[in-house]
Amino acid sequence: MQPVREAVGFPTVAPNLRLIVAIGAVWVLWGSTFAGMRFAVQSIPPFAMTSIRFTIAGLILLVVCAVRGKLKVTRADLPRALVTGTALLLLGNGTTAWTVQYLPTGINSLLLSLTPIWMALIAFAWGGERPTRIAVVGMVLGFAGLALLLQPKATGALALWPAFVAVLASISWAFGSIYQRRAGRSGSLVLATALQMLAGGALLAIEAAVFGQWQHFDVRAVSAASLGGMAWLIIFGSLFAYSAYLYTMHTASTALASTYAYVNPVVAVAIGMLLFHERFTAPEAVAGGVILGGVALMMLPARTVAAAPVAPAAS
Repeated sequence: MQPVREAVGFPTVAPNLRLIVAIGAVWVLWGSTFAGMRFAVQSIPPFAMTSIRFTIAGLILLVVCAVRGKLKVTRADLPRALVTGTALLLLGNGTTAWTVQYLPTGINSLLLSLTPIWMALIAFAWGGERPTRIAVVGMVLGFAGLALLLQPKATGALALWPAFVAVLASISWAFGSIYQRRAGRSGSLVLATALQMLAGGALLAIEAAVFGQWQHFDVRAVSAASLGGMAWLIIFGSLFAYSAYLYTMHTASTALASTYAYVNPVVAVAIGMLLFHERFTAPEAVAGGVILGGVALMMLPARTVAAAPVAPAAS
């Protein structure tokens, strides 16, 4: 398909050391966040945990902006932060924190790896960006892999409702990513990230209250494993990997920025087998291979000429 980033006006830059480090962080660190969430929710309710995670990370980034003299919030920043905080963090990351209680980390990551396919469909419906034939083949393969993964003989006792919620989380993440590219930003990327995290953290706090999680949250009962998982998520998942993801979204090509979708599951499966002794059956491996193969086809560069980019947003 026509590269989403170029079609919506985001410039790309040639790979450099900063971009390579950012992509590597997204590959490895994001793949490890599924394990981090699983440890964290052992004794911290999932929505409360995610709210605390992003609120702390957002406040840290806000302090960084203040120290750098870039704490200049415009009227346009707030609605963007609210929409992306809802789509990416409340409905995307928050629901994922809930699903890790019921799904193996590798399976969870595979379900979320469908995000580039949803992004292509949303981009097509939103802006008329037509996919190429090879991209359509990739979509079909991705959905075929999903069907294989969810059929009972492949996954045994896989909890279907959490799996369905994980798919919805990937759709919400895809929408938030497309919206973020189209909406752009008016100031510092760090400030935009901080506002997004604070908005998402506030919304997750409300969600946790609605589901009664704050009432059942006993700080004294929090285990060392949950504290370690929370610290990992805040430092490496949010401050490093999530910020790196937003940086690659604004600077790298769509194909390069989306490679996390088929690297993260490999990392998540390996960590799940190592730390939680999860089994990854042959049928699951076949289904996962079909999904990742479809996603890889989606990421092939288009041969058509992309639309002319507009001026980049201020940094």
